[in-house]
Amino acid sequence: MSESLAMADQMAHALAPEDDFEGVAAEAPSEIVDDDAVGPDMDAAEQLMDWIGSINIAEELTDSERGEIADRVSRDYRTDDDSRTEWKEQCRDWLKVAEQVTEPKTYPWPGASNVVYPLVATAAIQFQARAYPGIVRGRDVVRGTVVGADDGMPAPDPRTGQPMMGPDGKPVWLVQPGAKRTRADRIGGHMSWQLLNEMEDWEEQTDDLLLKLSIVGTMFRKTYFDPGLQRNVSETVDPLRLCINYKAKSFATAARMTEEIDLYPWEIEERIRAGLFLDEDYGTNHDDGSQDEDAPVTFLEQHRRWDLDGDGYAEPYIVTIARDSGQLARIVAGFDADGVMFDPVTHRIRKIEAVPYYTRFQFIPSPQSAIYAMGFGSLLYPLNGAINTSLNQMFDAGHLANAGGGFIGSGMSLNTGSVRFQVGEYKVVNTPGATLRENMVPLQFPGPSPALFQLLQYLVEAGREIASIKDILSGAMPGGNTPGILGLAVIQQGMKVFSAIFKRVHRALGAEFDKLYRLNRLYLPDDAGYRLGEQYFEVTQADYEHGSGVQPVSDPEAVTDQQQMARANFLLTFKDDPWCDGHEIRRRAMEAAGIGELDKVLKDQAPPNPEAMHQMAELQLREDRERRELDMRAPHMRAQEIGALANAILHLANARKADASIDQTWMDLKLTHLREALDALTTDPATTGPAVPATGATGPTGGSVGGGVPVVAPPSGEPGGVAVPGGLPG
Repeated sequence: MSESLAMADQMAHALAPEDDFEGVAAEAPSEIVDDDAVGPDMDAAEQLMDWIGSINIAEELTDSERGEIADRVSRDYRTDDDSRTEWKEQCRDWLKVAEQVTEPKTYPWPGASNVVYPLVATAAIQFQARAYPGIVRGRDVVRGTVVGADDGMPAPDPRTGQPMMGPDGKPVWLVQPGAKRTRADRIGGHMSWQLLNEMEDWEEQTDDLLLKLSIVGTMFRKTYFDPGLQRNVSETVDPLRLCINYKAKSFATAARMTEEIDLYPWEIEERIRAGLFLDEDYGTNHDDGSQDEDAPVTFLEQHRRWDLDGDGYAEPYIVTIARDSGQLARIVAGFDADGVMFDPVTHRIRKIEAVPYYTRFQFIPSPQSAIYAMGFGSLLYPLNGAINTSLNQMFDAGHLANAGGGFIGSGMSLNTGSVRFQVGEYKVVNTPGATLRENMVPLQFPGPSPALFQLLQYLVEAGREIASIKDILSGAMPGGNTPGILGLAVIQQGMKVFSAIFKRVHRALGAEFDKLYRLNRLYLPDDAGYRLGEQYFEVTQADYEHGSGVQPVSDPEAVTDQQQMARANFLLTFKDDPWCDGHEIRRRAMEAAGIGELDKVLKDQAPPNPEAMHQMAELQLREDRERRELDMRAPHMRAQEIGALANAILHLANARKADASIDQTWMDLKLTHLREALDALTTDPATTGPAVPATGATGPTGGSVGGGVPVVAPPSGEPGGVAVPGGLPG
């Protein structure tokens, strides 16, 4: 990398949020080839790669080309700014009402009552107070996501192809079960640390963003990697300073986005010396009438498209000019290698996607503009004005009634002009009392109107309905006879509008975190770590390359603590359900309760239950006892089986001898089967102890059947047969 490029890495600032320089410029042009393409236009690919790596493309242009681009940028900015002139004026009025700014009044008289009722301010503060704790919950802001199964990957046995088992009988894992969740937790913890610790002003800016968002309806965040700081930056951008055409079709497809950025003279010089700006005179702001030589100069950083290579397709660029002098300062690529696609047939550039830098936060979508949404300012400003008028009229009426006034006739001689009294003072006049009363005619001022007071109450209630700031939602207790479940239902219903707004904020936070995730994937060192308290945590770029993304920890459906705890209690009823993950349920319940450092509180596995272990031990003892009893009864049962077979053989042999008409072949087959079964029992090595003769097994001759098995007498009523010798017929 050249020396000037190294200097640029150290001096670049928010004015140039390129994802640039070294990381992308080092890639080969083949990195931007479409997978299906035979090959891109190499000249076009090399030209794009050169511009991606350039810190200022304007250095390569002629003076006429620079002038043409600068004039076009300035003209398009004024076109976009003119389209939102009315909105800008209204936005300033909304902010004045929210900040309780008053202007001098001359009607009905100079110094008349000029009270601003805090309707917009109260609504904005209530929204901020509910949303801010829901977004920043302790030290957790970002949660890593897990996509797909997280059951691990066992190592295959090279001989059988089946999962390999270790000496302990457990599978050998290539990827441990739960590895995705572990990686997601590392990513979530690291990004939360980045937002709350590394970006020291992110949380404070988020607090300010939520307050102003509720007033004007739209706020922006700019996310980029700053080579000078060597870290990510995500900063709030005021909607008055980010100019987008009011009639643009959508925020994602807007033709241009122009940010106004103020730079002090020394900051401009730093950029010139680093090679980021052209060495030109950028003048001063024309609207700055002061003689301050250190006054900042306003630059326009316009994210737009321009056909710089002359192929008929406009590429995304970031062009910076001085707003009032129109002098071009810088041009950098607004795309990276991943966003360039070539046509597989013609090999020409088919599409170039711009790198998104801005994230829009919107309060309530506007029916008139797809860019600038509505806030409490646009919703409550007319009502707030009517309330202010009614309130000030009542104050003025009360002032007139209290101060009084009237006419003095010519018959009354005071020898002075108007007469004013001090408290407890009496004045001497040269007029009799009756004449004094006849020549003084006081004007009648009835004081504040009761009808005007009722109208004021109606307007205030209507404003509170719109802003969802009912007493019960503001922390005030409901009536004494209100059941608790009814109070929760009222809160739930009252939070419907707020929940919809918070879901939009949640969605915008997700888009911002996705941009930060991408920057970590590109620019995070291979081995990065951070310290939180006394603990040191490690995270690698590979974690972001193989991760599944991130999302905000905040729950868009549960904004209040009561809602989150109610959901947690519902989940806890399923903690022992075999169809549910009890560990995950407990983790979510503790997160809802705001418990920090869950790894210290929640164990990976529950310890053995002593009662369950005792019951298992008793079952094991019972099983062992039954097994021993069965083993003790086994010889006796085997002897009974042998006796039964011997009786069957004896009776079958006697029947064979007694009746010659029986089918001898069938009889011999049956005897053979019985003899085989008897031999199997008498020669089984598992048999222990001598065979026990069955009751009544002794034959008439006192002989035994084969293998020492006594013969069995025939059933009652049958003639006694002779003993069957050891070699049974067959």
